[in-house]
Amino acid sequence: MAFFPKKSKALYEAAYKTFQDWQAKNRVQATDEKCLLAYFSQELKDKSRRRSIDISGFMNLKSFLKRKLDGYRPKKSKIYTKEQIFKFLKEAEDSVHLATKVALIIGVYGACRREKIMKLSLDDIEDLKDSIKITIPNTKTKIMRQFIVTKGEAPGVDMLKLFRLYAEKRPAGTGHSRFFVSYRFGKCTKQAMGINTIAKLPRIIAEHLKLPSPELYTGHCFRRSSASLLADSGVDISVLKRHGGWKSSSVAEGYVENSLQQKKSIATKILDEAAEVSEPSEVHIVTSSKNVPERQAESITVNSTLSDTPSTISLPMPSSSSAHKPVQFNNVTNCTINFYQTK
Repeated sequence: MAFFPKKSKALYEAAYKTFQDWQAKNRVQATDEKCLLAYFSQELKDKSRRRSIDISGFMNLKSFLKRKLDGYRPKKSKIYTKEQIFKFLKEAEDSVHLATKVALIIGVYGACRREKIMKLSLDDIEDLKDSIKITIPNTKTKIMRQFIVTKGEAPGVDMLKLFRLYAEKRPAGTGHSRFFVSYRFGKCTKQAMGINTIAKLPRIIAEHLKLPSPELYTGHCFRRSSASLLADSGVDISVLKRHGGWKSSSVAEGYVENSLQQKKSIATKILDEAAEVSEPSEVHIVTSSKNVPERQAESITVNSTLSDTPSTISLPMPSSSSAHKPVQFNNVTNCTINFYQTK
């Protein structure tokens, strides 16, 4: 059908063919709620939606599918830390991993999927001397994005230098405008880098860094690492959405929710708040007569428990003179004050 996406049309057709075979095998002619409920009960992995069949009103079927999804957790790619990224960029040999380094830089700076890294063209890149501007057109979310690659502040790592070094190795007369071309033995070829090759780069990086389970670093690793690092920096949801090109807040909120730094910040605030509520405020006032004859030594200790509102402590003066007014202290903790009083 015309409304099916080109990339997944074959999958839809294959799933529907499986459904038709099931109907023929079981001699089922009607395509109604009862038929679909029986089919999904037997073939959980197959889904069918064709012939403009609207299953939104099939409540029993929807309840059945939701029950089967309980406890399901989609597999997600593992991510790199900032230290791991800098370590690879600094220590990996350029003669072997230069293309991988540049793909890592673009993928993390721009939160790029593997498809966008593969399709990046020379026309999408603008060298601004002090930085490089990259435009990602026609994204999955239909939002054009731009991002900047800078030199970086990590010692021993110049990202602009790596980027330009790889660009300079591009062979003359290459018959396409794709930026990423195959890289072997310190030289670029004219062959464009394929999507499967790019999808393997995160695993290659993980293997070089000797990270556990390198096979879990998939083609989505660069994008997830970028969003996670940005969320850890403490930016708000709007910045994260613009960076990743997400229309919905739900995906961006997921990165913030899973941010380790955010969890640590929350834990610190909880502990600090608890300390403020439970810890008493003590003001210890000492007067001394040392080297000051005709002055009386006094010692007054006042305890006040802090609450959510600012606390005010009023101290009566030792003198009975009405000329002396009480001294007030606001929001004090373990404070020692020395003063003298004339007899």
